Amino acid sequence: MSACVLHLPDDVLLCILRFCRAQDLAALSSTCHHFHCLIADELLWKHLCCRDFRISQQGLGPVDSYRKLYSNLLYKYGSMLGVYQSQIGPCGGLLEIRYKDGILEGVQWEPSSEENVMAPLKESIVFTINGDKVPTEFLCMPHIHPHPCTFKIDKPRVYQQAQTPPLQSRGILTQHCSDSETHLQAIWSDCGLDALGGFELGPRKPQLIYLNEVIGNGLVHRPLILPTPSEIPVSLRAKDGSIPNQIITPGLFQGTYGSHGLEIILFRYKDENEIHGYKVTGDANVYASKVTVKILLKYPVRPSEEEQRSLAALKSIEPTMSDIPVCQIAEHSFKPPDAIHRDTNTRLPSKSKARYHGFGQIAYVWFQRHKFTPVQVVVFDNDLLGVLWLELQCFNLYSRIKKKFTSNIIDAYRSAV
Repeated sequence: MSACVLHLPDDVLLCILRFCRAQDLAALSSTCHHFHCLIADELLWKHLCCRDFRISQQGLGPVDSYRKLYSNLLYKYGSMLGVYQSQIGPCGGLLEIRYKDGILEGVQWEPSSEENVMAPLKESIVFTINGDKVPTEFLCMPHIHPHPCTFKIDKPRVYQQAQTPPLQSRGILTQHCSDSETHLQAIWSDCGLDALGGFELGPRKPQLIYLNEVIGNGLVHRPLILPTPSEIPVSLRAKDGSIPNQIITPGLFQGTYGSHGLEIILFRYKDENEIHGYKVTGDANVYASKVTVKILLKYPVRPSEEEQRSLAALKSIEPTMSDIPVCQIAEHSFKPPDAIHRDTNTRLPSKSKARYHGFGQIAYVWFQRHKFTPVQVVVFDNDLLGVLWLELQCFNLYSRIKKKFTSNIIDAYRSAV
């Protein structure tokens, strides 16, 4: 039978080989000289790089050998590609591991402004993995003050427990810095600050303090699976399957949090009744990964313009369940209360698609005495919403982060939030 296969034209054999796993190709390559030569085809390995790691052909960039790229870098470390939440004390962090020109880059994304929720995120390359070096080169802070680091990688694996369905490992990465003192000096230098002098870092200061504590013991990055529009419950959609203007597509937003500055929030649907916002980055009061706001879709509210002007009037509106489908909620005017604190200078729209009762989480420092307090959530459009904190007498604005991030290789991972 094998002799019959060998009589097939090479272009046909190469088409068949494109459907094989890399492990199978490696085994097949040792069977005979003919297969050894066929499997050395660079276009075959270029196809495998794109297929197995979701990299476009244009995105592969200049590469000397696709087979070497696959075996030395992607096969060993390609499972790391995707988005993560870095466990930096209560502050957290948003990390993207992406492929670029033969190297894996770890990019930390942060708000670039303390007030403007519309501003794009700022990127900092915090590590690189270069499989072209022997042994593989892992570098911390490569563009500021490069120094070595290592990774413990919980690669995907399926295991079976008695009377339970198959489970998958969490895909957690632990980054160990080999020179924590140099690492911290590089961070201070990047901020333009002298670590020995007096300074004020504002909202970024706590994150650097906690990073100081974790970098020596190992910085943990947990997979963060970003939701897609398909996760919106069918019952909330219009009859034609479209998404109503009165709700939002789940995803990443950045929002204002007073003296804490901007923080990154992940909104996802709990069910057809609620949307929850989870903190990807947090602060010393409400930690990263905690729920910051709950939107109650069954409890819409439509205050008059006069009621909107008075915080006391808004507080007096009792939540009432409605059977009206969200797609039938009418657009109405929006006026912020007169005696309210706003954390942004962004001009607010005069119309809103919908307004809902909800709850927001507040806490004393170190997440002490935390509780949920009544809020009203205003949906301006799919990319912009506001949260009116009735007890705190403040208004926070949340704007969608529109950047496209690298998809996690294994979608079955359980998300960090």
